[in-house]
Amino acid sequence: MTATHSVVPSIYRRDRGETKLLRTEIHNGCWIGLGVTILPGIVIGEGCVIAAGSVVNKNCEKNGLYAGVPAKRVKDLPVLSLYPFHNGVEVDESFD
Repeated sequence: MTATHSVVPSIYRRDRGETKLLRTEIHNGCWIGLGVTILPGIVIGEGCVIAAGSVVNKNCEKNGLYAGVPAKRVKDLPVLSLYPFHNGVEVDESFD
């Protein structure tokens, strides 16, 4: 959870208690690089990779590589499944 507040002259900022809580969502399979800033209320879609040092100020659609200040989608990422025989790849699920 992240927070934000209104910006008013300093005389009005003291003890106003106008903090707004905004939910930030990071979905499954995401990688968030070192030093990334994610602004309040942002949704990072499933399977996204956010490059180090990026500033995310808009929602990120799933399975994309985002980079920069502000972060922009620079590449579509492949969607791979972990289920056997999906995408033509057999996965051994035994854990002996």
